[in-house]
Amino acid sequence: MEGLWCNCNLTPLPKAIFLKLSPTVLLHPLPQNPLNNHNHHRFRREASNFSPPSRFQRPTRNKHERRPCRSPPKNSPTFTRRDAFSRSIPVHSRNPHAIYKDIQQFAHQNKLKEALTILDYLDKKGVPVNPTTFSSLIAACVRLKSLSQGKVVHAHIRINGLEDNEYLRTKLVHMYTSCGSIEDASRMFDEMPSRSVYPWNALLRGNVVTGGRQYRDVLYTFKQMREFGVELNVYTFSCLIKSFAGSSALYQGLKTHALLVKNGLVASSILRTSLIDMYFKCGKIKLARCVFEEMDERDIILWGTMVSGFAHNRLQREALDYVRWMIREGIYPNLAILTMLLPVISEVWAHRLGKEAHAYVVKTKEYSKQLFIQSALIDMYCKWGDMGSGRKVFMAR
Repeated sequence: MEGLWCNCNLTPLPKAIFLKLSPTVLLHPLPQNPLNNHNHHRFRREASNFSPPSRFQRPTRNKHERRPCRSPPKNSPTFTRRDAFSRSIPVHSRNPHAIYKDIQQFAHQNKLKEALTILDYLDKKGVPVNPTTFSSLIAACVRLKSLSQGKVVHAHIRINGLEDNEYLRTKLVHMYTSCGSIEDASRMFDEMPSRSVYPWNALLRGNVVTGGRQYRDVLYTFKQMREFGVELNVYTFSCLIKSFAGSSALYQGLKTHALLVKNGLVASSILRTSLIDMYFKCGKIKLARCVFEEMDERDIILWGTMVSGFAHNRLQREALDYVRWMIREGIYPNLAILTMLLPVISEVWAHRLGKEAHAYVVKTKEYSKQLFIQSALIDMYCKWGDMGSGRKVFMAR
């Protein structure tokens, strides 16, 4: 060390001088040879301005430095576009028909949130949507009774320039009436340039659903249809008869029956089934039987209407007789008829017939798994006081 100091022509400083120096100077890194450094005064000035950071001092942030984004809470997962597109291929690089199928698949599964997410993405990309896809979305809104999402679909129809499509307008009228918004349905109906029988039927059905026992709105709509010369079809009279059946309006129902005979539509099985149901709900059993006996071809829906009508009027023996008649014709009960038949059997205490019905349910494995059939069997055995058989049905679930 002494040789090194001699070569540099410097004399070593005593230790006391080092102790008197300020700590800021010692903390600053000095060059190896201060004689060859002409900026040593600048280093000394900067060293004097330096101060060590305090432990409680908040660190300063540069103006141009970006702050880190806060992540959303883990408890509320966000729905992203990746969740809507189940396949790995991006939407903008796929065939539009494949995208339409994805939307229709979501609509059939009642997943309107995912379908509307894809619609928003297609709207941003400028990809048009066909009427068939919108029809599937409107049908999903009808099933879910979702008026808010139905209005969103209506807005997308306007964006795509399909508002003048009569088919979609008819579907929209049906959607609004099914969701209980008669005002929106009437507004949509009034804006239609040409009115065929289908939007009229949609409006008529809406009045039937929302009217309940009040059938005057239905009659007013039906009167307007006749005044405008609209060609009435089977569905029009079916909605009309259904409204009269719900309000027990026998006189109006008789007039409609006469109008069907006059127009040659009484041969329709759908209208005859509606007439039988109306007469049963109005308490006219003989008229219902007359309409039934006039029919040559009788399907299971017609037989079920007769069994339901007798059970509704507490005519259990007649209901059982028609079930036996139906089986002799080669038509066996389905789920709907079994659901009506088991309470009838329990009320008349027909033990043997009840066990036969139970054996038929066990034989058809699809029926034995239905919850309402099992509940009807348990109720039947409990009413008879056979708690053991009812417990067996309960434990076999």
